[in-house]
Amino acid sequence: MKLNDIMIANEDYILARYQNLLKKQNILTIEDLLFNFPTKYEDYRVGSIKDAVLDENIVLEGTIVSKVTVNYLKSKLSTVVFTMEVEGERIRCTIFNRVFLKGKINYGTVLRVQGHFYQNMNNFTINNLLICDEINRDIVPVYKVKDIAHDKYLGIMEKAYRRYKNLIVETLPKELLEKHNLLSMQETIYKLHFADDFEQINQALTRIKYEELLQYQLSMKYLHYMREQDHNCPPIDYDINVLNKLNDSLDYELTHDQKLAINDILTDLKAPYAMNRLLQGEVGSGKTIVAEMAILATVSGGYQAAMMCPTEILSNQHYETLLETFKDFDNIKLGILTGSTAPAKRLEILEQLKTGEINIIIGTHALFQSDVEYKNLGLVVTDEEHRFGVHQRVMIKNKGFAVNYLKMSATPIPRTLAISAYGDTDISVIKTLPSNRKQVITKLVDKPGKKAVMAHMKEELKNGHQIYVVTPLIEESEAIDTANANEVYMKMAKYFEGEYQVGLIHGKLKPAEKEEIMTKFLNKEIHILVATSVIEVGVNVANATTILILGAERFGVATLHQLRGRVMRSGAVPYCFLIPENITDVALARLRMVEETSDGFKLAEYDLLHRGPGEFFGEKQAGAMNFKYADILKDNDLLETVIEDSKEIMLTTKLMDEEEYKYLFDVVHNNYLIKTSKLD
Repeated sequence: MKLNDIMIANEDYILARYQNLLKKQNILTIEDLLFNFPTKYEDYRVGSIKDAVLDENIVLEGTIVSKVTVNYLKSKLSTVVFTMEVEGERIRCTIFNRVFLKGKINYGTVLRVQGHFYQNMNNFTINNLLICDEINRDIVPVYKVKDIAHDKYLGIMEKAYRRYKNLIVETLPKELLEKHNLLSMQETIYKLHFADDFEQINQALTRIKYEELLQYQLSMKYLHYMREQDHNCPPIDYDINVLNKLNDSLDYELTHDQKLAINDILTDLKAPYAMNRLLQGEVGSGKTIVAEMAILATVSGGYQAAMMCPTEILSNQHYETLLETFKDFDNIKLGILTGSTAPAKRLEILEQLKTGEINIIIGTHALFQSDVEYKNLGLVVTDEEHRFGVHQRVMIKNKGFAVNYLKMSATPIPRTLAISAYGDTDISVIKTLPSNRKQVITKLVDKPGKKAVMAHMKEELKNGHQIYVVTPLIEESEAIDTANANEVYMKMAKYFEGEYQVGLIHGKLKPAEKEEIMTKFLNKEIHILVATSVIEVGVNVANATTILILGAERFGVATLHQLRGRVMRSGAVPYCFLIPENITDVALARLRMVEETSDGFKLAEYDLLHRGPGEFFGEKQAGAMNFKYADILKDNDLLETVIEDSKEIMLTTKLMDEEEYKYLFDVVHNNYLIKTSKLD
């Protein structure tokens, strides 16, 4: 018999009305009940009046020695007031907006009250209270259960545990439990529900978090393993002489990290399974030449390569770059395909892709629409990977190709976060920057310094350069963002009227409108571009030398670093001015960090610690790693342990071979089947 087979409705110690209430909350089996862990714990360990300090929280135990009265105040407020005797002292207790307590407590009731003294040591404001006759515990678990009193619910839980504890299945192998001194599942469940102290709770939570993280990491690595077992992608026998020719034509030396990344990719292309690799490096680190080497290797081996970009303007830039890179190479023909490609030209390109005449194609998601056929597609490169979702990857898969997949991202992501987010992906990181890359001079500007910034703008414009002005981010409302941008645009347009053209780009514009404005800025028809944080990522405007970030305190350091990356392409000395509106000590520390640090990975670690994973992937994508119990910020050390354990388990094939790992294997394999079915 399994816990999941035992229905709540058949348990005689659970009253029918409680059965119905549990059913409404989707607690149908004993397994549902026992694994419905507390969401938090209230600490009711009793303190002493002698230790109490004004305005500091404390728990006191005493007896009500007065009438309990209810007072109705203005603004729909109410108070429940009574006198309590604690350690021989009488104190006046007040609790707000809990009128229902009037029927539960009266003269003689023994309570534990959690709150603080105010004004003096006779007036006590209660945050929470515990009726001692109902629950006699120092630490009270709090559940996400409606309409059932705590004492009744805990009573049900206790009876269920005693009756069925021997049916609780151990889900982790003995060697892992012993290796990390983890509790058994039976002990874990007991301590999460009935712990006597917080040390026991932490032990139990560590076990649960470890297993949750391990299941996730193993699922990612199993996906990776299964991909390597699927030998349906032919190895690409590239011509090393062609690659050497490209390397020799460069007017600079590749960095150590670039060489390592190229070697990783070439090794992948030779393998009998499809490459799935993330190439990570911030703006200006030299990802493009690495991607060009991958593309050239693929073509030299007789296959086609496609580069997919999130916007048309970025597609055009990459097309021009690749035309220049491959101009001296025979047997290479490039094409570009976007939503705005003329119908006749599109038909011509489609035919050339089908016959293999075009062997390198650059474009937007139009590259994988239903009527696009390839002769022998061997490699797909995606630029700004985080801009593409599962849908685009499904389109690629549905073409029937087990293609090599190279994803590029300019967002520096901390190691543990990258491994968690891209666990089924190999990762190459370019940290060492080219020696010729100019560092952006970043300055934090106070109010008196704004005049100097305007003088700097005039000088840069006079020298023929262009400028970005980024407006404050108002998270609550895109409409307010746009209004802010409009206001700044109007001020800038008036200030530079008759001298320079000012443009405006924001989130409410249609994609075609954004493209048009960015093209004008690229072509120097617009000199100053006012924008919200939607500036097209990756677009290379080499003539832009300065960026002003207004309301800089509203942005995370990773975002600020990415924004200043917009001027890293300039041949001139680039500048970034951080102009805060309302600065706090915390915000000041953050902005000083950006001012003093140019290492994107250090800034990424800082943001992960202070702002969470949503800063890198957006809240929607970050939500994929919103574990039920584990927190990848707070539990970083545990995550590191799990990453190493999962590597070892997969390398030794314990997951597939050993009986003790069967439960884990079943979970991981089911996750794999779910993931692959979604892609299908």
